Amino acid sequence: MISPQTEAKKVSPVTELRNAVTKLRKHVKHATESPWVTSPVWSPRATCTSAVYSHAHPAGSVESEVVASGKIRSGYGGIREPWNAEYIALMQPTVGKALADLLELEADVIEARSLEDGTDEFAVDLGGDHALTIARLINGEGGAA
Repeated sequence: MISPQTEAKKVSPVTELRNAVTKLRKHVKHATESPWVTSPVWSPRATCTSAVYSHAHPAGSVESEVVASGKIRSGYGGIREPWNAEYIALMQPTVGKALADLLELEADVIEARSLEDGTDEFAVDLGGDHALTIARLINGEGGAA
């Protein structure tokens, strides 16, 4: 039996998708503009090995700096494992905006389908909907945030 508290916490797939869209759009709005690129960095204390910069701002300006990343330099030879920076650069704000648009479209489709029979069962495959999985991850559910 489902308790009334558990039932009250249940959120519709459309709400989950729209919550993720809102969160993404907020972060896109405040993020440094795209495009983002990576570059190796020299750090006197070897605390970072690569960085992400925005080409929407003049090179070397504070506004152009997005984040420093990578693993600590080991021994001689410079940069090691710049994959975090590369991944961050791939997920630049234009990607976030496109993802928000995609999730919003999916929410609109599910909402329209739900109106046909009044349930989520017809509208979305609750166990296999990839957009819903992405929304839950963005919302901090489903194992990782």
